[in-house]
Amino acid sequence: MKTGIVVLLTVLMFSNGRVLAGGSHGQSLEALASESPGGFQCSPAPCVLPPTQASEGGGTVTDTPIVTNPLNVKDLLLGSTDYNCSSEQSSIGSHLSADGGSTWQRVHCMATIATRQHYYLPLDEPSVGYDRNGNAYIAGIYFDSESNGRYGIAAVQKSTDGTHWDKPTVALRQAGQTAPYMTLLTVDTSASSPRMNSLYVSGVVVSDQGSKNQVLVSHSTDAGSTWKQVAVDVVQRYPEQDDLTRMGVGKDGTIYITWIRCASACKTGLILFSKSNDGGNTWTSPLRIAKVTMPFDWALPNTHERVYNYPAITADNSDGPYSGNLYVAMYTWTGAYLRVQVIRSSDGGMTWSQPVRLTPKTDTHDQFFPAISVSPTGLVGVSWLDRRNDPNNIDYQAFGAISTDGGQSFQPNWQLTAAFSNPKTNGTENNWMGDYTGNTWAGGDFIAAWMDSSNGVDMQEVVGGVRLH
Repeated sequence: MKTGIVVLLTVLMFSNGRVLAGGSHGQSLEALASESPGGFQCSPAPCVLPPTQASEGGGTVTDTPIVTNPLNVKDLLLGSTDYNCSSEQSSIGSHLSADGGSTWQRVHCMATIATRQHYYLPLDEPSVGYDRNGNAYIAGIYFDSESNGRYGIAAVQKSTDGTHWDKPTVALRQAGQTAPYMTLLTVDTSASSPRMNSLYVSGVVVSDQGSKNQVLVSHSTDAGSTWKQVAVDVVQRYPEQDDLTRMGVGKDGTIYITWIRCASACKTGLILFSKSNDGGNTWTSPLRIAKVTMPFDWALPNTHERVYNYPAITADNSDGPYSGNLYVAMYTWTGAYLRVQVIRSSDGGMTWSQPVRLTPKTDTHDQFFPAISVSPTGLVGVSWLDRRNDPNNIDYQAFGAISTDGGQSFQPNWQLTAAFSNPKTNGTENNWMGDYTGNTWAGGDFIAAWMDSSNGVDMQEVVGGVRLH
C-alpha cells in the first residue's frame, strides 16, 4: 500500500507544483491508490472507481451521455461526438461496455440519410437510451451537406444487441428552412408505466433564419419505427429564444421537459417546465421554475470555450420515501464564478424549492456541466466539472455528490479524478470542448462520464464514479 501511495503521489505532481489534495471524504489518496488496475473496481466500498478512458483516441471525442441497460447493469452505452467517425461521413458515435465499465469499444457511428432532395450527415448532440426489451438507441442531429445548416433533422437508430444497428428514422423535422437543435432522446423504462418502452425526442426547431423557434417533442410507441411530433409551447420570436431541452420520465409514464428561455444576449435565463400525462400528445402550459444567470457569450471564464447551461431533469422512480420527486440540475453565474445547484419538486412540478448548492462554501472556483440521475433506491447523484484544485481557475477535474434525503442536502463531494484537464486543450479550433456530461446508476455504482484532456492533446471520454456498496 505504501508503494502504491508513493507512486500515486508522483503521478499527481504537476510541473506547476500542484498536488492533488485529499477529497472532502478524506479518502482520495488511499482509495485511488488501492484501485485495481485491471478493471473498473475499488475497495473497500464506498470508494472512487478508477477513471477509465472509454473512447478510442486518435480524433477528438466529446459529449458524454451514458445509460444503463435495465435488464443487465453490466451493459453501459455511452454516446459521443466522435471525430474518428469522419471517414464514415458521421461525427456521432457510441461506445459499449459489457462488463460494467472495465473495458469499452466503439460499436457504432450513426449512418447518413439520403432523400431525393437532401443528403443528411450526422453532426452532434448525441443521446442514448435502452428500453425494457434490451433494445439500445442512439439519437443526434443531422444537417444537409449542402445547405450550410439550414436544413436539419433529428434521427434515431435502434440496436437489439448494442452492436448491430438498424437504419435511422427521422424523429424531428420541420418543412422549409428549419433545423432542430438542443435535442435529447429519453426512454420510458418504468415497469409500472402504461407506456413502457415509449421513446421521446425533444428539441428546438429554428426557422426563418433564426427569427423564430419552438420547443417540440416527438414520440414513438413502436420502438422508433414511426414518430409523431407535438409542440410543447407557442413559437418564440426574436429576441426571445428557447434553448437547451432536457427530459425525464416518471414511473407512471408522465414525461417532464425543461428548457431555458432568454433574450438574444442570454445574460439571464428562465428555466421552464412542462409535462405530459398522455404520452406526449398534449403538454401543460410552461411554468417558470428557476432563474439563472449566464456568463457573457456562454464563455467559460478564463477561456473562450462555450459552456451551455442544460437544465438536466430526472425523476425518482424508486419505492423509497421520496418517490415521485423531480430534480433539476443547472449552474448559475454568481458574478465571480459558475456554481452548480439543484432544485426539487415533491408535487409533480407544481412548486419548486430554492436552489441547493452541492459544493462547500469554500469552493468559489467554476463548476459547470452538471448531470443528474436517481438510483433504483432513490439516491440522487450529481456529477460535474470543477476547478477548485487549480489556483488559476483554468484546469478542471470531475466531482460528484450524492443526496440521501431527497435533494434537501448533499453529502461531502467525491473527487472522481486525480488528473487535471485544460478546457482549451480541445483538439478543435472553434472554442468548443463539448457541451454536456452524463451519469447513470448500475447497481451500487454511481457512474459518471465526462470529457477529459489530461492527455495534453485533445478531449476524450472518461468514465468513473463511486462504488457505494
